[in-house]
Amino acid sequence: MTGPLMILALLSAVGGFIPVEHFLEPVFGHGEVAAAAETASASLETTLKFVSVGVAGLGIFLAWLLYYKHRDLPQKIADSLGSFYQTVAHKYYIDEIYAALFVKPLVEGSTDILWHGVDQGVIDAAVNDSAVGARHASDAARHMQSGNLRSYAGWVAAGGAVVIAYMIWMGVAR
Repeated sequence: MTGPLMILALLSAVGGFIPVEHFLEPVFGHGEVAAAAETASASLETTLKFVSVGVAGLGIFLAWLLYYKHRDLPQKIADSLGSFYQTVAHKYYIDEIYAALFVKPLVEGSTDILWHGVDQGVIDAAVNDSAVGARHASDAARHMQSGNLRSYAGWVAAGGAVVIAYMIWMGVAR
């Protein structure tokens, strides 16, 4: 992982010195207004380059001073700032407020409504109730299958009688 980061660091350090203004010329054109703006922005660009390098150097120096030379200094600074340091360290408690306002109600609502209400109350209940119904139907059908041939003949005769009664009732047998 260090290798790609070193390549990117080198490209970003050297890439700022590569002139690319002529590359963008077909897109933006190069009129008199653009030339005047280019000369005005060249000095500003140079100033900003030095300012950004100076700020980076200052950051490197402060990091060396705080975390290498005087290792106890960051804790002293944190202790001297007191609750302000704690507030900034906890990111102004935005995460805690967000969790209390949005995350916790969403999780509780999902648990109560979606999990207990819909999943357990509707989906699981439908599956469980259909299994109980199938078990009751199979228990009733199992009693009809006794293995006794006379019992089977009786059931066939009873079924035939029901079919004949239905046909008479509907007027089909006339």
